Amino acid sequence: MSAELIPDTVQNAIDQAGLSEAFDARGRAFVDCPACGARTGLKLSLTTARVNCANCGLEGPLLTYLRERDLEPLWDEEVCGPAEIIILDAQRPSKSVTVIPEPIPDPIVMDAEILNETGPDPLDVRRSQSDGRVGERVIMSLLAIVFLIAGLGAAGLSGFANYQAFSGVVADPLQASIWGWAGVIASVCSFGGFTFFWWHMSGRRVGEALRALAFAIAGAATSIAGTALFMDNNAAIEAAEREQSLASRTVIESQIEDWSRQLVGIPLETRSVEGLEAYLAGVEAAGRTHQKPYRDAQNELGLAKRRADLEQRIDDARASLLGNGDLDVRVQSQVQSLPGWLFAVMLEVFSSQGTSIAFVSLLLLYGRTPARKDPEPVQEGDGLAAV
Repeated sequence: MSAELIPDTVQNAIDQAGLSEAFDARGRAFVDCPACGARTGLKLSLTTARVNCANCGLEGPLLTYLRERDLEPLWDEEVCGPAEIIILDAQRPSKSVTVIPEPIPDPIVMDAEILNETGPDPLDVRRSQSDGRVGERVIMSLLAIVFLIAGLGAAGLSGFANYQAFSGVVADPLQASIWGWAGVIASVCSFGGFTFFWWHMSGRRVGEALRALAFAIAGAATSIAGTALFMDNNAAIEAAEREQSLASRTVIESQIEDWSRQLVGIPLETRSVEGLEAYLAGVEAAGRTHQKPYRDAQNELGLAKRRADLEQRIDDARASLLGNGDLDVRVQSQVQSLPGWLFAVMLEVFSSQGTSIAFVSLLLLYGRTPARKDPEPVQEGDGLAAV
């Protein structure tokens, strides 16, 4: 670029910086970047009168850089001392522009991205931070999955209880199915509504958040009522079965006593059915059926069969009582169970909050990061800008 086209102010600054011979015919020069230290990474352009670094994103007016370059010897920590240098956190440049204010008159207080040459490598810092975020993401993802499985399992139980409870309030099969599925929908709305509430609140949509909260509370209340009704119905059915079992037990015990008395009336010397049938078969084969022992054996066989029948009835009745023994033990000991409403509340909390916590965690871990708002354009005379 022709020297006649370069303003005197810029040309004087170039001469003072010792860069008169650094610019090529196109008005460009490449020097070491004072922010990231990249060799020939900072591009100086006389055409645009700006400087920029493709490695770290440092950008600003050319004249401002040339003026700050004059103060470069004072940037050394050995000259200024560590207490006089302001150290800021180095951050990876992004596409949004963050303007660094014009340097104050005191040359000691400079931008940290230029001064912190002796500090830790920003790439190493970013790498360690990235490794920590990966481990955190893995752990939180596993916990979120566990919460999601537990919450969906509780939601399934709640939906089943609601279906059974609401479908039983009407006798018509079609209406019963409709009301049953309405209970399942309430269970789904309970945990979905709380997730929407958090999502709207994070976006500062208060009106939508309150509406989602009301929707979630209505679904949760419906689900709690359905589950409690299901538990109460089961408790009522179980109580009815206990009463019926007690009534049946009384009847069976009286029958056993009656059969036992009839069994006592049969002589003990009565032979078995198998022995008597074998004896009668032998007498019939010998042709002695006209004799009295044969007729006595037939009468004894009737008593033997009656005894066998009574013994079988008594055994079956006792087996029936033993089969209901565990139920009777519970009735006699009067074991107390959890109230239906308490169980319903616990199940609803696991269902709605477990799934909501899991969904929110996954949104935080893998959701899209909002784009940053670009600041105002850099004006001539402003300080250097990190891109």
